[in-house]
Amino acid sequence: MSEFSWKKLFCGAMALLMLTLPMTACSESQNAAEDQTAPSGADQTAVEPIVDEEPETEESFDPGVPVNDYDGYTFTFYIRKCGANFWTVKDIWVEELNGDALNDAIYNRNDYINNTYNISVAQEFMGDNGACSTYVNKMVTAGENMDAVICNGNDTTAIAGKGQVMDLMEVPYLNLEQKWWDQNSIHDLSLCGKIFFAAGELTEADNNAVNVIAFVKDNITDYHLDDPYELVRDGKFTIDKFVEMSNAVLTDKNGDGKYNEDDVIGYLYFSDSGQTMFNALGNMCARLDSNGEPEITFLTDRSVESWTKLITFIQQDCTLSMSTELDVYKGMGDYDVKVKMIEGKNTLFSWVHMRDIENLREVESDFGVLPNPKFDEAQETYCNENDPYGTGFFSVPITCASPERTGIIIEAFSARSMQTVLPAYYDITLQGKYMRDDDSLEMLEIIFDSVIYDIGRYYNWGSMYGTISNMWNSKADTFASSFEKSSKVVKKAVEKTLKAYGTGD
Repeated sequence: MSEFSWKKLFCGAMALLMLTLPMTACSESQNAAEDQTAPSGADQTAVEPIVDEEPETEESFDPGVPVNDYDGYTFTFYIRKCGANFWTVKDIWVEELNGDALNDAIYNRNDYINNTYNISVAQEFMGDNGACSTYVNKMVTAGENMDAVICNGNDTTAIAGKGQVMDLMEVPYLNLEQKWWDQNSIHDLSLCGKIFFAAGELTEADNNAVNVIAFVKDNITDYHLDDPYELVRDGKFTIDKFVEMSNAVLTDKNGDGKYNEDDVIGYLYFSDSGQTMFNALGNMCARLDSNGEPEITFLTDRSVESWTKLITFIQQDCTLSMSTELDVYKGMGDYDVKVKMIEGKNTLFSWVHMRDIENLREVESDFGVLPNPKFDEAQETYCNENDPYGTGFFSVPITCASPERTGIIIEAFSARSMQTVLPAYYDITLQGKYMRDDDSLEMLEIIFDSVIYDIGRYYNWGSMYGTISNMWNSKADTFASSFEKSSKVVKKAVEKTLKAYGTGD
């Protein structure tokens, strides 16, 4: 793992930003266009009452690559576009300045890169989940140039499995040890020393796809529950405590003898939540061994015990599935259901993506964000799943006309994104007053420092994810028997992947 944590750096910067936001918000967009190269922390001394004799050391965002003149070349990112725009990659290109902090940061970053390298940053939408891999396959088969691709985990593993993307270690000037690359993704998803795709500050799509817990603060107070922030800090936010708190709020508000969206339940969840919780309790479908080869780890004593705990929990009245159990909001998308339930204080906890926070900014109910619960207090860290469906990975197709140019531009683009777009992204994510507190910032640091990428879930060998999802939706405590049946299929699928990558026997 990287020793550098930009999340920690950002949390400190955000604390200062929140103090100065009312004074600086009006002038920020005007100043951005005038001074593109000002250090990201340059305005921080304005709120510091003590003047140091020695100037503070500023964080370096030097990409360490040549500043080449590319003679007006159009550098194109091929990216995902979701039908409902929820998972569309939105932070690569914008048309113009409009006064919005994030929009203008994206525009100014591109303007800086365009002027520095004499290129023109552009984007091409490939389509949604499934369509992206089809698009890349068509382009690569035809031998067409593609500078850079950003698509979700499902499509990325598909094109990588067909040998259609380069090993990023072989892309000149691409330095995956730099702080703007997510070291967790590189560590968890490499295969036999080869890295075919990676997540990083190139785009915030990967951050948006982290699955976490939202909670309604008034329900904590009204039902006299323990402070969840303190539980997290003390390492006591466990699945047993989660279940206890969920049961404590169960209330039949209308007295009709049944529990649905009109009442108060403990945990609102979705079909994907089974994988999230399975990982949260310290389990992985697969891990990399000492040789960098995938080791199937889904069937252990701990995973079986974890699954029993989870299924016993969701069989109780204090939980409600957005996939199979909606009554009042039946037919409504899960994104909208979360907003309705949190706004109405009809749930204590809800499974959410970080991407959902933007939708929740306008709700009247006060809410907070937490990491997913641990198996027990002995579990060393919280584990928060990065969702393959929603995330965004960078890769370089084998038909890229100039891998060197791509390496240089991507490093510079990523460095500038981390310096200027990242703070604006979090300003938007934390825009609502409910997220503007030190506790929320601390939770975000814990969440992003403990993101995991389950390689078995990403490659879905032998339909691992499908098995977990089916058991979860049917509330079946059949973990051991279900995976024992599929073990041979899983093993063959892994061998096929390794062979396709040129790393198998």
